[in-house]
Amino acid sequence: MLFNFSVDGRKQTKHIYATVEMPDFRFTFLTEKELPELHDTFLQAFADYLVPIQLSSDQFKAKIKREGITPSFCVAAYAGTEMAGFILTGLGEWHGKPTAYNAGTGVLPQYRGYNLAQQLYAFLLPKLRESGVEQCLLEVIQENAPALRAYKAVGFNKTRSLDLLRAQKAELLLKEGEPDTAVAIDAVSKPDWRTYVHFWDAEPSWQNTAEAIKRSPDEKVMLEARNEEQEVVGYIILFPNAGSVAQFAVDKRSRGKGIGTALLREAVELTKVTSLMFVNIDSTSTSLLSYLERRHFRHVLSQYEMLLPIV
Repeated sequence: MLFNFSVDGRKQTKHIYATVEMPDFRFTFLTEKELPELHDTFLQAFADYLVPIQLSSDQFKAKIKREGITPSFCVAAYAGTEMAGFILTGLGEWHGKPTAYNAGTGVLPQYRGYNLAQQLYAFLLPKLRESGVEQCLLEVIQENAPALRAYKAVGFNKTRSLDLLRAQKAELLLKEGEPDTAVAIDAVSKPDWRTYVHFWDAEPSWQNTAEAIKRSPDEKVMLEARNEEQEVVGYIILFPNAGSVAQFAVDKRSRGKGIGTALLREAVELTKVTSLMFVNIDSTSTSLLSYLERRHFRHVLSQYEMLLPIV
């Protein structure tokens, strides 16, 4: 701090450095009974985030299921009796390897600046290795410099860039009329995952994989576009209560014929909120990003996907 004083009427300035003592953090893994406390800490930690995240109790429970979060692998730091920070850990597979997904690192404002993310990982990693997990995966907002530095310090490396786009339904440009190619759009209960993968320009992120969609307890709508030969030529998977599109693709041989727009128009009709968003589109999917921008979707933020091998 700066301290001003006078000597013979002349103003002098002296620097006084205060030593801030690090709290005596206690680290522990969680159980189901700590989930309400974890939710409360989550709300406080993300209230002043670059993009504030406020999830209801039901939304938080849905996040836990969709992202494969396992309480016994979630680690928390306590300062006294107060939960100061945490890592939400989802378990599953990524590129064929047992993977721990960071579904959120949160630290209360008063406990920031103590390298708590690194300390949480130092406590978590031995258990992951002992359990056969081979790598850790996460996403971080590109403008979040402190978090990016913390994850790099742990050993994470960037693997790709992901974009989030949003549009108000009333502002979308979805031309009326039939697609240039005759297609029928119908809801399905059993998605054809083996066919869909051939339509992708890039793979979905963790929370938008087929496994995550299957796990999610939220209402979901799956629409397919079929041509006159009854072949699937496009599809969209939507969470209508949140207005979130998990997957959307058209067969590369059938693009530019209005099929994607027809699917999107149906999705808009089924969406129960005022806006529609696409979360974590691979930035190399230039065809999809360009198409969405022409429909009046606007870029909200970009994230880095990062990976840490631990074997």
